[in-house]
Amino acid sequence: MDKNELLQTITSPQRELAELVSRISDDRLQAPAMDDWTGKDLLAHLASWHDHSVLVIEGLRAGRQPYDSADPDNATDALNERIHREHLDDPPQVTREAFQRSFDRLLVAIGTLTEADLFAADRWPWLEGEALVEIVLWDTFRHYQAHLAHLAPLAHTNGR
Repeated sequence: MDKNELLQTITSPQRELAELVSRISDDRLQAPAMDDWTGKDLLAHLASWHDHSVLVIEGLRAGRQPYDSADPDNATDALNERIHREHLDDPPQVTREAFQRSFDRLLVAIGTLTEADLFAADRWPWLEGEALVEIVLWDTFRHYQAHLAHLAPLAHTNGR
């Protein structure tokens, strides 16, 4: 994979997910989708994980640790709970816009990276031998796959 392939790998599924979400009415977006999370909550969750990749990219490029990964408050489950709590009262339109803006910010951040920045496993010591591309893939394409099954049913009843 190179940078152009990465961009295609994350952009096409993001567009498909955005198109799916555009077919979900605001009322349906506020319906349960996964456990006690609504479709809107899932969309805010995905937007926040885009921002996670941006935070990591910007921190690493600035030569600093993006965050303390050893802090239990920064563990995935803790982050997910905090994201859920912080965006619980966001209106659907705000969440829709946040999803797109966060992805746009991610594309800009990726644009600042070289191939080595993205794909060399030894480029960023903070990543402990993992290539940065793995974070980007988990915060986008792979994450969309995990939640598509939760969001798709919301589009199958009376759209906007």
